[in-house]
Amino acid sequence: YTVGCFDLFHEGHRLLLQRMREYGREVVVGVHNSRSVWKLKNRVPVDGTEKRMLSVKEYADQVYCINGTDPSTFLSCMVHLKENESALYVRGDDMIDFPARPIVEELMPVRFLPYLQGVSSSQLRRKFYSHIPDDDLNYLENIN
Repeated sequence: YTVGCFDLFHEGHRLLLQRMREYGREVVVGVHNSRSVWKLKNRVPVDGTEKRMLSVKEYADQVYCINGTDPSTFLSCMVHLKENESALYVRGDDMIDFPARPIVEELMPVRFLPYLQGVSSSQLRRKFYSHIPDDDLNYLENIN
């Protein structure tokens, strides 16, 4: 299991989802909707919720929309382990203090995978807006 924003889907996202496959037979991903991305990161995602979910779907068995900032309700509803089954929550190690971590750890172990240096949605967003003067970019980042 994992939960994320997956904005401007990139190599780091792809590698995380592919590596998740190494840890289990099924990859289940929650994608935050645009409103919850705004609440979490104080910016509107470049890609809409549907596009982000479709990008993830290529690498996941199940994809769900997360409508809030706290994914624990989603995980509590999804994790129903049968006898001799286990679950694992996987994240990149760039955000070890993610929302609801204590609750997630009550449901299943958490494993952090190495962050892919030099690749992030924030860096892609800066590159995307590189033609905008710094003063205007600061304004744009405050509203986006």
